[in-house]
Amino acid sequence: DLKGSIPSKIGHLLNLTSLILSFNEITGTVPTGIANLSNLELLHLHDNRLQGTVPRLALKGQTKSSFIADCGSPSEFDSPLDCPDCTMCCNSYQQCDVTTATKRFGVWAGVVMGLVFGFLCLVLLASLLQRKGLYQCFSLKSDAYDTVGKDSVYCFFLSNSITAWVLAIVVLVAQVICFSAYIDGATLVFDSDKDWVYQYVCPRDNLACRMTSDNGGLGWIFFAIFLAVHLLSDAVHGLKLVWSAPRYGLSWKTCQCLFGGLCLCSISALALYSSVVYNVAISRSNLELIFNTVILLFVNDLDEKMYSCLETIRPKWMKMTCDNIKTTFSNNSDSGEEIDGEEIKGAILEHRGRIVELEEGIEVYKVNVTTLEDELNTLKESIVLQREEYNKLFEIVQMIYQCSNTFTSHEVEEKIRQAKNFMKQPVGKEKTNKNISDPARGINKEAETCTEKFNIHPPKRTKSKRSRNRRM
Repeated sequence: DLKGSIPSKIGHLLNLTSLILSFNEITGTVPTGIANLSNLELLHLHDNRLQGTVPRLALKGQTKSSFIADCGSPSEFDSPLDCPDCTMCCNSYQQCDVTTATKRFGVWAGVVMGLVFGFLCLVLLASLLQRKGLYQCFSLKSDAYDTVGKDSVYCFFLSNSITAWVLAIVVLVAQVICFSAYIDGATLVFDSDKDWVYQYVCPRDNLACRMTSDNGGLGWIFFAIFLAVHLLSDAVHGLKLVWSAPRYGLSWKTCQCLFGGLCLCSISALALYSSVVYNVAISRSNLELIFNTVILLFVNDLDEKMYSCLETIRPKWMKMTCDNIKTTFSNNSDSGEEIDGEEIKGAILEHRGRIVELEEGIEVYKVNVTTLEDELNTLKESIVLQREEYNKLFEIVQMIYQCSNTFTSHEVEEKIRQAKNFMKQPVGKEKTNKNISDPARGINKEAETCTEKFNIHPPKRTKSKRSRNRRM
């Protein structure tokens, strides 16, 4: 390993094309004579203990590995080596990255938010034109309460409660701070220590540096799926709120819808942007890519987690607040919404169809009522005939009871048999109703019941006085 400093007379080697001093213990500063080396094509000064500034080089680097120095962060010194013409900078961990990868994502974050705001203005303009009948795109019939996500504290922007607004703003500010911290950490600035992971390594045995990142297409596919599942619903809810805002006219409701829609769309766009740039900055494998995405999406779900916590801690207040939002935004009678003729015609046709269905149902009920009335009349006639048969049966039972003391048992049994045969004879009009049984069918059973009720049994044969005298 070489020690000491670079001699100042090195600038006299005008035909020098390659100067490789890497992986040594050279200290001091880089002499200004290097700027005179017009034919220098390869300069490796990394992994040394040089300080100061590398002079401007006469030629520009032809490849990524042309001019390399310890100009990355973290450094072994308070400030790394300054090399304005280097093609690659390395840090104290022997990790390197190209200088063209310098990104200041914070500036681009403002551009993205501006684009989102401009797009929402176009959506609002299209909604206003459709309300005026100048442009037809699509119709959104749901109200603001159905449009906004009901499981997020951002629905509190539709409330009139100051407490609800404060909670929603606190969550909004917390998410903005978290996403801004991720964006700032993803910025690659070689003279400051950020979260950016250098993706090249320059080995001792090779003049060309190689990339260590192995992010593949599979990791980015899962990344896109996770973002779509978590962010698409919030973005759509925000667009719907902005689209439905003009229906309430110039009122506080319109401002609530616009602000709520702007917050949902802005947070969704900020979450998407920060997820992309942070994974570009630090993810060097598919596993790291998926892991970082899950963490970032957890920050995006902070509004929903806060909503769940409030439902657990203050369920009554949450129910009252949500009911207030539903009552305020579900009633569109005072919204001043203009309904076009096509909607009115559609509603009239729908009601006419229902009226026709109701009339058909009434006719069916009328037929059923008529059938029931016929069955009821038949039942009444059957009851009258049964009553006549029961009267006849009662007369026969009385006759049998009166004669039971004078007739012999054989004669009583004969009378009962005659009564049963008499009752078996069909009497009256034949019934047409299938559900009504013929009254004559149960006469035998009724006769037996009546005989048991009046204790009518054939009398026991008593011995005559003559038979008793014989025994005596």
